[in-house]
Amino acid sequence: MKKLVLLVSVTAVLLAGCGTTKRTTLASQITTLVDQTTNSQTEADAFLRLESYGENGVPYLVSHLGDMRPLGDKNMTLKNIVIIDSKKTEQGQRMYSPEVVHDALAALLNQITGKSFEFVYNGSDPATRATNRKEWQDWCVKTYPDKKAICKKG
Repeated sequence: MKKLVLLVSVTAVLLAGCGTTKRTTLASQITTLVDQTTNSQTEADAFLRLESYGENGVPYLVSHLGDMRPLGDKNMTLKNIVIIDSKKTEQGQRMYSPEVVHDALAALLNQITGKSFEFVYNGSDPATRATNRKEWQDWCVKTYPDKKAICKKG
């Protein structure tokens, strides 16, 4: 009987951690990639990997919009995706000159969601970035209500 109770207890502890592991992992992966955008050697790959998270990564990207660290390289290229007859089509590239992490993440959020608030992708002033951040947070809370705490973070 003691072995059964121990097995049930161990199983309960393991299962209890399963619900948070994926969220924590996604959050930490995105944080690591955001940190890599400040290094010119890792920035381009970090942007590609951040974009690859798609809609799942959006609340976590929004949570980093308070990051005003300078980028490693102030050039950013994204695929220019357009929707024609309900199909996504790649048409060339969009090139930006973001100054800080916030600017680049706003461009990635626009790329993933199609939404845009303030145009900060080529750099901006602190007041415009603050407005942009607030608008993204408000949109994020409405779009991802179950991730409200993440959207409002940062």
